[in-house]
Amino acid sequence: MTAKESNELTNKIIHALEIAEYETLKKKAMLNQNVVVEDENGDPIVVPAREVFVERFNEPVPTF
Repeated sequence: MTAKESNELTNKIIHALEIAEYETLKKKAMLNQNVVVEDENGDPIVVPAREVFVERFNEPVPTF
């Protein structure tokens, strides 16, 4: 595999992970579920997915 092919594959994987994160957070937000994130100290905390979705993607939570 060439360096160019490796970079293209890496970019495709990163893009797929970004889509998966978006869709997962959107679905959890729509269902009023919680997610685990880290606080400023790196400790895990549970927060509503709605807050994370709005903060991370700067768009309102869709409805069914």
